[in-house]
Amino acid sequence: MDSGVEHLDVLIIGAGLSGIGVACRLREDHPGRSVALLETRGRPGGTWDLFRYPGVRSDSDLYTFGYDFRPWREEKAIADGASILEYLKGTAAEYGVDALIRYHHKVLSADWSTRDARWTVTVERTRTPEAGPDGAAAEPVESGEILHLTANWIFNAAGYYRYDQGYAPDLPGREQFTGPVVHPQHWPEDLEVAGRRIAVIGSGATAVTLVPALAELGAQVTMVQRTPTYILPVPATDPVARRLRGVVGPERTGRIMAEVSARRQLAIWSFCRRWPKLARKVIRGIQSRAVPEGFEREHLNPPYQPWDQRLCAVPDGDFFAALRSGKATMVTGQTTGFTERGLRLASGAEVEADVVVTATGFTVQVFGGMDLRLDGTPVDLTDHVAYRGVMLSGIPNMAFAIGYTNASWTLKIGLVTRWFSRLLTAMDRQEYAAAVPVAPSGMPTRPLLDFGAGYVQRSLAELPRQGMAAPWLMTMNFLADRRDLQKGALVDKYLQFSGPQGQVPGEVPDGTDRFVTLESGLRLCYRAEGPEGGEPVVLLSGLGLDLTAWPAPFVAGLTSAGHRVIRLDNRDAGRSDRMDTPTPTVLHQALARPMPGAYLIEDMADDVIGLLDHLQVERAHVVGMSLGGMIAQSVAAHHPDRVLTLTSLISTTGARHVGAAAFSTKRRFAARPPRTREEFIRARVGMMRHLSGRANPADPSTEAELAGQVWDRGAYPDGGTARARQLGAINASADRTGDLARIKAPTLVIHGDKDPIVHPSGGAATAAAIPGARSLTIPGMGHYFHPAVVPDLLRHVSGHLGADASAASSG
Repeated sequence: MDSGVEHLDVLIIGAGLSGIGVACRLREDHPGRSVALLETRGRPGGTWDLFRYPGVRSDSDLYTFGYDFRPWREEKAIADGASILEYLKGTAAEYGVDALIRYHHKVLSADWSTRDARWTVTVERTRTPEAGPDGAAAEPVESGEILHLTANWIFNAAGYYRYDQGYAPDLPGREQFTGPVVHPQHWPEDLEVAGRRIAVIGSGATAVTLVPALAELGAQVTMVQRTPTYILPVPATDPVARRLRGVVGPERTGRIMAEVSARRQLAIWSFCRRWPKLARKVIRGIQSRAVPEGFEREHLNPPYQPWDQRLCAVPDGDFFAALRSGKATMVTGQTTGFTERGLRLASGAEVEADVVVTATGFTVQVFGGMDLRLDGTPVDLTDHVAYRGVMLSGIPNMAFAIGYTNASWTLKIGLVTRWFSRLLTAMDRQEYAAAVPVAPSGMPTRPLLDFGAGYVQRSLAELPRQGMAAPWLMTMNFLADRRDLQKGALVDKYLQFSGPQGQVPGEVPDGTDRFVTLESGLRLCYRAEGPEGGEPVVLLSGLGLDLTAWPAPFVAGLTSAGHRVIRLDNRDAGRSDRMDTPTPTVLHQALARPMPGAYLIEDMADDVIGLLDHLQVERAHVVGMSLGGMIAQSVAAHHPDRVLTLTSLISTTGARHVGAAAFSTKRRFAARPPRTREEFIRARVGMMRHLSGRANPADPSTEAELAGQVWDRGAYPDGGTARARQLGAINASADRTGDLARIKAPTLVIHGDKDPIVHPSGGAATAAAIPGARSLTIPGMGHYFHPAVVPDLLRHVSGHLGADASAASSG
């Protein structure tokens, strides 16, 4: 690798709305990271600098179009392009992002190296006839040069259409027409419109914006549409916001209105999708009061349902005002070509015009049109599936931003950038270098965008795909996305990680999450660490806990003693598969009744054996806590030839007369399951303090940090169903005392005398049921491994493994 090549932590492609947004987020959350924005053009702002046609504006309210970290403070809810551009420039300057933008840089290609866990990016330093705000001098366009960069991550914020080429239909007879033909994407600054007849081809947001603006400038405008669209007047100044400003001020008004407007947009969209006929009737009723007398209603009568394509909002009904003034008219029919005097329609009619504007949409282009490769192999984007609307399956360390089609673009961008920032933090904590979504083989897919706009439909065959269900679904529901991307679990079983840079392909560093699909079809997540040749020790976690539940000093002590430590997420925990077996009802859980169809502890023991088979481990020491102790007992009872020693910690036999939980514990288990990260952390801290007892109470700050890591690693907000299914396995397996009598492996049973969830009688019964088992009680210990007791716990367990392994081998 060329050490002279500049390396960046995050390379952002595009300095428009999305690029500036993600850069600001990174400046706030990751100030130490090296970040650069590469912008092909010579100015920031993307769409809002490119489009210069009369009247250019957002058709989303600016309360939701503004960033969540810098709310829109102005009175206008629907703002013009110049105001939006100033807002973007001001935001970039306020967060120091303007200094990170490199203008005249066009990304040509990016190639991911698995060995180095980084992208190599080829960039053309373009030249333009005009000077850029970065001080670049005006130079001939042809005098570009090629540069190379490397980056850990690429965030593609280049939008979804080509800036240098709008879409215009190929209409015959262009040479006959003597006037200018203009695309709104390339509006000439010197175009005179006053007193001229202008035909605007199109019926989307751009055309609906141009018509009243051109009429205001003195033109006589005819909107020529092939297909009508839904056009709805909205207030330019939100009446709710106007009242709020006088009470709470502009800043808080912006924050409040962002939430109000987002929910209102979603409600309108949901109403239209659920009751399309009624929505159509309402819209038509509003339009009938806004159009001039004698207006032909077919011009506003789309053949599709509301929100099959984007609904056009017009501030203060200016489009309808232009119609009523007589300065604008509408013609519906297919344009078949040009004439000397204007446009010819399929009906034979002619629309006379001095200027023709082709407001016919965009030319869709994904990822800025760059060439993408993985280890030198070209990537066909149509073979990849969107993951959470942020990444693509099979492509490591690349995020992208595509906003909503039914609401403000920025609403989605804000959620995407928050999720991306959280992911970087989690990868830092686990020392991961690469993340890649892996889609299930044979998963059914559908087009990336469920949107009827012509420019989208023309390009669907060239775009990536989306799945039929989360997390492969490109949802258009802001509230659902917020629950997932902002408040939901960061990691799921589909997002896989690999270790530090420089690792050889195929090697997985110790302590890294690994995955195996067992013969049963179950996908387990596990970690292995310690000397490769060391005697293996399998650690099995308790009810609802993942593999990180084992204290780090305990794991480190075992590896330091020469053991190869294997930890796994049990089924229905951590990053292992969630099961589709029946979930016990609250009544079944409260009365400890078996749920028909539930899996058993023996099934979980078989999972352990399947993992050992995968790792080619013939025999292992098996150590389990709580539910993990029950699984360990089952492994020793049903697979005696695979177990060197057994250690059962704070566990029981399943007999109903021993090991019963305290009422206070049962009450906590019956509480409403947490739905957000914050709720999870609060509940987890409370539970751990309860389980630890008074002698050695859990530290709230330590437990809060650990709980956050558990959530980020895959604690799903599933309403408690996964933990309930594990509890169902305990109840369905019932009393295992008879099985325990068959255990031949040297066994150590450890319990605390202050355990509030598994009464010490459970440990005593376990030791009594297993022939030759040694029993040990740790004074003051609850159902929790406090740092104060970990040294003693490690000493007893290590002694058991060392003293009894040789006996187990000879036996």
